[in-house]
Amino acid sequence: MKLRFNQVAVLWLRQHWWLVPAILLALLLGWGFGNWHLLQTQAQQSLALQQQGLQLQQVDAARADALRQRDFLSTELAVERNTNLLLQQDIKDHQQKLFDLKKELAVYQKIVAPVPESGTLVIDSFRLQQGSAVGRYQFSLLLIEQNKQKKQSRAQIEIKLKGKRKKKAVEVDVLKLAGFNTKAKRLLIKNFRAVEGDFVLPAGFTAEKLEIRLSSNSGQGGTTVLLKKELAWDGQSEILD
Repeated sequence: MKLRFNQVAVLWLRQHWWLVPAILLALLLGWGFGNWHLLQTQAQQSLALQQQGLQLQQVDAARADALRQRDFLSTELAVERNTNLLLQQDIKDHQQKLFDLKKELAVYQKIVAPVPESGTLVIDSFRLQQGSAVGRYQFSLLLIEQNKQKKQSRAQIEIKLKGKRKKKAVEVDVLKLAGFNTKAKRLLIKNFRAVEGDFVLPAGFTAEKLEIRLSSNSGQGGTTVLLKKELAWDGQSEILD
């Protein structure tokens, strides 16, 4: 059977010999086209890889620039923040020095004749300023006993905030907010006494006025006198006598 097939094939080739070149040419063209298509595909893939490589380089360069910019801004911000903190601390130090100097001057240089109506114990100064957190405030009150011959005075101090909550008039005890109990509001004073503290405004409360009430036995003959001082609330005030 195999021999007969070979004979038939040889016979067919003899009869159609002119097709052999055409078949070989078709085979060569098919092989060449396949190679050309493969080369084109490889070239396209190579070009795509080059473009991806360039894109990756651009992304890396942009990221590096962004990181450098971030580090620069972080350093600049840290320097500015540190400078602001130093300036704030310097201002606080100068304010404290001024306040301490006022205390000394009040004790050693202030000479005021006793006034029977208001007594010899007076409110020399009151300072209010905003604290480090929102809604927090610090206060400092200086009381002076003008009678240098008196050993000590007894006093009761109250600091009230008047304002509104839900459109209703409300009075808030500042010393209570600052942690003072009833006993801490009773003072023994020789020459001078500073009362200091900090507090947070109650939620929903709108302050309008601040009132200082000082009740003491500094009147004539040790009688009780009441001294009041009132100022509009602005969150940062100072009164001096």
